[in-house]
Amino acid sequence: MRRLIADIGGTSLRLAHQHGDDPALCDLAIMACADFATTEDAFAGYCAKHQLDIDMLCLAVAGPVNGVEVDITNNHWQFDAGKLAAAMNLRAYLLINDFTAQAMAHRDLLQNNRSMRANHRQILRDGTADQTTPLLVIGPGTGLGVAALVPAGDDVQVIESEGGHVSYAPRNPAEDMVLAHLAKEFGHVSAERIVSGPGLETIYHCQTGEHKSAPDIGALALAGDAPALSAVRLMLQSLGTVAANAALSLGARAGVVIAGGIAGKLSALLGDSGLIDRFDDHGRRRSYLHALPIYLSIDPLAGLRGAAAAIDNRYLARRITLV
Repeated sequence: MRRLIADIGGTSLRLAHQHGDDPALCDLAIMACADFATTEDAFAGYCAKHQLDIDMLCLAVAGPVNGVEVDITNNHWQFDAGKLAAAMNLRAYLLINDFTAQAMAHRDLLQNNRSMRANHRQILRDGTADQTTPLLVIGPGTGLGVAALVPAGDDVQVIESEGGHVSYAPRNPAEDMVLAHLAKEFGHVSAERIVSGPGLETIYHCQTGEHKSAPDIGALALAGDAPALSAVRLMLQSLGTVAANAALSLGARAGVVIAGGIAGKLSALLGDSGLIDRFDDHGRRRSYLHALPIYLSIDPLAGLRGAAAAIDNRYLARRITLV
């Protein structure tokens, strides 16, 4: 059986394929979603280029997964996964959330599988991991993804969440200002309105009155530009608040993995950003949070690796649909 593995975010599409029982990901490709009118167009182009006859599709998508209808939260793609699979003449497909895939990529932290660890993560803070409890995986990209892994015998189960859409909780006047600005436009302000690429752009605009893209703001911050650094630090400290709230809610004493497209690009700034200090700053549960290890995912293909692993996970495999 030949599998097509796809990880669709708000901005980028990552693709690879597998042959039979070989776990290797072949012909890795990263493409801009904006370059294709539809998902089917993107898949067809990739399969034609590599002369592939696909039997099965595993599709990780940046949006809620409830049935077959897919609406990517931060781009223009909308489709029916069943109709897509039928149009591609597939035998079966598996549809999961993109942060389900991100979480699966870090299952070794609950399974003591050291062979999976090399070059996939950096340790931001040592801690005492309790592998009998959940592992939180969270990260900003075009949106804010949140998931958790729970140990389940010799396997893991994923808590699939829409935790990026919890209400934003400011902790200081600068964050109050950003919240007030966004509330005028949206009413309810979710965490991902601030903790994301578009959120970084909003923060920078609120603080400077200027419009710049998130990549430009990140590049300026890395070069030492003070206004850009201020915007990045506010976003990362807000990530600390959201991550701490999620860790407390889930009892995630196995630790926290920060994933997504943005944190890795800003890794040089994380140490002085105040993110970890904010994560720990939770009053009576400060010691609880201070004990948790914190990791940074540095694998750009974590979503693909996790999606491929989902096919063989006993709990997610139940959702494989025959066409």
